[in-house]
Amino acid sequence: RLENNLEALLVSTMNANGEDDDSANVEAASMHIQAGHFDDTLPGLAHFYEHMLFLGTEKYPDEDEYEGYLSKNGGFANAYTDMEDTNYYLSVTTQHNDPDTTSEGLEGALDRFAQFFIAPLFNPGMAERELRAIDSEYRNGKTNDAWRNFQFLKSISNQKNPFSKFGCGNYETLMQRGEPPIDELKKFRENYYTTSNMRLAIVGTSSLDALQDSVERTFGQLEYSNQPPRREGVNPNSVTFPREHAIYGPENPAFGSDQLGKYREIIPLLETRSLRVQFATPPLDDPVLQKSRPHRVISHLLGHESPGSLHQVLNDMGYLTSLTSGASIDTSDFSLFGLSLSLTPKGMQEKDRVVDLIFEWIALIKKTALEQPELVSKYHDELRQIGITNFKFRENGDSVDFCSSASEALFDKSAAPHELLVSGSTYDDYDPVVAKAFLERLRPDNCMITVTDSGLKKDDSGEWEVEPLYGATFRIQDIPMTDMKKWESPESSDGQLHVPELNKYIPTDFSLRCDDQGPELTDSEREKARKVPPVLLHEGKNLRVYHKMDRTWRVPKTSLRLTVITPSTYKTPRCMTLSRIYQRVLNDDLNSFVYDASLAGCNYRISCVPVGYKFSVSGYSEKIPFLLDTLTSRMLTLIQELREGKEKHPALHAKFETAKEGLLRETKNYRLDVPYEVANYNSRLIMEENVWYLDNYVDLMEGEYAQKDPLTMEQCADVAESCLTGPLKINALCMGNIDEKGAKEVTDVIERHFIEPSRPLHDSELPRFRSMKLPTKEEAVKIFGPGIIGESIPVKYQEVVPSESEENNAVELTLQAGSEAQLGYEGIGILDLIAHMAYNSAYNQLRTKEQLGYIVSAFTRKVAGGGWGMSVVVQSSSASPVKLEERIEEWLKLFRKELEEMDPEEIASEAQGVVSQLKEGDTKLGQEVSSAWNEIVETESCNERMTTPAFDRIERLADELVLKTEKSTATTRNGNPRKDANELKKRVLEFFDEVYAADAPERRVLSTRVFSQNSREEYESTVKKPGVLSSYSDMRYLKEFLSTWPVAPYWAQVE
Repeated sequence: RLENNLEALLVSTMNANGEDDDSANVEAASMHIQAGHFDDTLPGLAHFYEHMLFLGTEKYPDEDEYEGYLSKNGGFANAYTDMEDTNYYLSVTTQHNDPDTTSEGLEGALDRFAQFFIAPLFNPGMAERELRAIDSEYRNGKTNDAWRNFQFLKSISNQKNPFSKFGCGNYETLMQRGEPPIDELKKFRENYYTTSNMRLAIVGTSSLDALQDSVERTFGQLEYSNQPPRREGVNPNSVTFPREHAIYGPENPAFGSDQLGKYREIIPLLETRSLRVQFATPPLDDPVLQKSRPHRVISHLLGHESPGSLHQVLNDMGYLTSLTSGASIDTSDFSLFGLSLSLTPKGMQEKDRVVDLIFEWIALIKKTALEQPELVSKYHDELRQIGITNFKFRENGDSVDFCSSASEALFDKSAAPHELLVSGSTYDDYDPVVAKAFLERLRPDNCMITVTDSGLKKDDSGEWEVEPLYGATFRIQDIPMTDMKKWESPESSDGQLHVPELNKYIPTDFSLRCDDQGPELTDSEREKARKVPPVLLHEGKNLRVYHKMDRTWRVPKTSLRLTVITPSTYKTPRCMTLSRIYQRVLNDDLNSFVYDASLAGCNYRISCVPVGYKFSVSGYSEKIPFLLDTLTSRMLTLIQELREGKEKHPALHAKFETAKEGLLRETKNYRLDVPYEVANYNSRLIMEENVWYLDNYVDLMEGEYAQKDPLTMEQCADVAESCLTGPLKINALCMGNIDEKGAKEVTDVIERHFIEPSRPLHDSELPRFRSMKLPTKEEAVKIFGPGIIGESIPVKYQEVVPSESEENNAVELTLQAGSEAQLGYEGIGILDLIAHMAYNSAYNQLRTKEQLGYIVSAFTRKVAGGGWGMSVVVQSSSASPVKLEERIEEWLKLFRKELEEMDPEEIASEAQGVVSQLKEGDTKLGQEVSSAWNEIVETESCNERMTTPAFDRIERLADELVLKTEKSTATTRNGNPRKDANELKKRVLEFFDEVYAADAPERRVLSTRVFSQNSREEYESTVKKPGVLSSYSDMRYLKEFLSTWPVAPYWAQVE
């Protein structure tokens, strides 16, 4: 605690990577303030305050100073405003090994960050612009069902409770007094941004003493305050839970008798069907609940997926696609606890039966808690044991996420400071009295039932209302008393439901295989061991297995990664659709086999991708062999059951239909995605040679052709069999707490299930994807005629969003730079550097200054097949796509001027930021596994002479941006001449002028436009212009003229 009463948590990662390590480390900081939109005096004030802090302070008045500084130091910053809290966080990436001093990057970041809270400017000249940004953010949310439903929930709550407040705010609410509310911001700061109401968390690479010195120099300048804690009241009328309704008053609960006992229906924008049952419950941080946390075991049982559970029964009936349980809303005053179900069309038709089963399930859990408290106590102990084990072997996480959550956790006074990190993983023995009191809240008169169903669009019975801020369409009625009475004492109709058995898969063997190889390594030796890449353990005609036993992280966990590479998956849209359905059926089916194992910390994922199937199995080593064998065995037996048809396997047929319906819904909803995402998808359709169109998939599952030639279980079996037992190639990685013997056992499983029944995949059969070479203007004239000579962007694709409620337009401008083979390490490095600098420049100009929209970004773009470039994205409700294009083109000219005027040392500083990000060291086993696996994946479609993974690729790429010094080598690790700052600037400008400048002969640029319905007139006026494409057929026409980029990777080491 500082002298000014600011409480801070300091974490030192000193010596985490060893003294001789040149890896970069992420250092981070976060400030948490116990004030959010519940404290607004104007709707959106807390949110507006958060935005304004980023726009300059008295010491650093430049609005771009803070984020510009972080960018140069390989970092970033962001913040969020919640109901009762606001959190600010930042990171820098540094190479710093002096424990006695804080790194220069973190010291500067903390100085700038502290000024947010010491002397913010609240510049009136910037306030108007930022109000537009708030308004743009609000308008983005209007087409998001999650935001619409959240605001709907607020609108039907008690309007005297702060939960009802409009948290985001918009231009109208914040300008209701005719001018930006600067005075209100200052009052807000005086009331809430005080040291006693703030908590700070910092992770740094220096010693704790050095970090403390830095914090005292920077945050020590804040004024002293000693306000009483804000949220520690007691409700004298609450018998069991003292915190319930204690903060905002028992006379005005957010959800009282007027709001409960209601049945509500909502019409969503997307095609979706869900049913939510929510109960009014105490806040989960109530001191009585915190001791034994009965809500955890209750949520665990409600959402269990074992045989006999609600999930399994509804799933087998073909009613369910997913089920979650727990608290959907949790504040200091109350929570909403319950179940949320995503239903199939059949399930929605039978929603009354679904609700009956929900209350039967709740009644069964209540009965078990009352009659068999010792059994529930065992469930409770299982969860506690899993939590303790997970904490004991928890690896380092993301520094930023840690700081953000830790700064909030510092407000928890139930845990002593030394218990802060473990407090979320430990709790007392099961308390049947407290559990009974919580379960009593799960009753019909204390609940709300909300049905969200796109099928209600056709229902014109009854009167529909519209929530005024976000536009959710809804209607409300009381739950009939007959239903209330039925659900109060439900009778089990068929005895299908029963509570789960105890978990047999909780691990007990935590021994480490590396201990069998000799004594524990020193820190320096462990770091050297981390840098050793996996070795090729097995190489056959169609199987490569890489292995590395961990000696660095020393956790009893193993990760297995596997790709089955086959041309059959993406052969046709039908093959891809059936493969995706098979994947969904498989994951659904496997749940009954491995659900308990997943609860106990063993996880798996199976996904279908264009090159084949990808598998990931990870967790405690003891259970991994069981999990792998179960997965691979079931994959093949499932194919046989699918082939036997629905008469023999009706439950499997129900899963097949559920999977098909879910895939159809997901595919159709993609059309309603946010405009900038749609623009990105459309650019892929043009820039990738062979990519199936959305409608290709939809037509197979719905409509005339789907009825004539329906997708069947038997067809699904045939496609899955051709993918998994036909011509294939497999790459695998065994890494972690697994020795060579264990890795060979994994190899045996793979060979038995996949290799033996298949044949090797020839090099000519590999699924290869190529990038299209966009035309230069000269080439485009030959395609579209002389009408495009005056256009700086010769090729444009445009479409109109289907949703009437979508107010946003979007443009994605993609500038191709070349192929991997052409660019090489040096070119990719320069491309990364330019995009790194472009992001801040574009954001500052197009979003902050011009206020074109809330979403603005510039980034390196790589598409399948090895084509590289840079994309600039803007989404706007105030400017049309044509206007956005113009502004992006003007920004590119401005950016070129900025680069020209930058001091070479400033560009060198930006390059060091990129180097630091690239060289960011792994902080846990999972990261090391992912890093190694990514390099193996890169070889999947390569010629057999280029299949050696470049495990040092990132280091080689970073070295291209390490500048010449007296001590440096004359050339980079790739043999290129090392540059000084002047040479680097010259190369950056040359690169820009060659491929990005508007007058560059080799400029290859594409704009993908998405028009809102409000901009349809402009769409119609431009759709027939030369070079403007507006259909999939137009795309295919253009691609008839285009060549492809070479596919050879830039990192290839020819064998």
